Amino acid sequence: MEMTDICPATAWAALEEDIHRRFGLNARIYDSKGFSFTGHVTWGNRLCPAVKASPQAVSAICSLAQTAMAAQARDSRAAVIDQCDAGLYKICVPVFAGDDFVGVAGGCGALPQDGEIESFLLEKSAGLSEDQTAELSLDVPVMDEAAAAEAAKYIEERVAALLDAYRAKQNS
Repeated sequence: MEMTDICPATAWAALEEDIHRRFGLNARIYDSKGFSFTGHVTWGNRLCPAVKASPQAVSAICSLAQTAMAAQARDSRAAVIDQCDAGLYKICVPVFAGDDFVGVAGGCGALPQDGEIESFLLEKSAGLSEDQTAELSLDVPVMDEAAAAEAAKYIEERVAALLDAYRAKQNS
């Protein structure tokens, strides 16, 4: 089973846009292999695209966090809220069709309320100087734990609604 068996990629992209609009996150939907498939990109800040522009930083920060958190969400069958190595929140909500893990929905790119962006790591992995990191971080949204939990709950509810619609279509 694939994510696009549940609904078309355009519906998943609409969810990404909704998550971005509501919570200011870099919203992404991934399949079970860890690939984004919607062709839609949202950015909640200017720092994350600069990080994604560096293959080394993508590998050391973004992909590492996504892989680990998606596996944790899959294994626990529950939303995971944690931070990437750059210090930003990442939210992963598992998507299951019955017992089949088909992917994750979520977002990232907000700074925890009492958090700090890891400029040293960004310098080493993305080649961003401390001044560049400070400049690019000016628009990074700040999110407290309650707001992160609210975002995860909202994503869970939206995924559940998509799964309910899929099941109803299968049973009709």
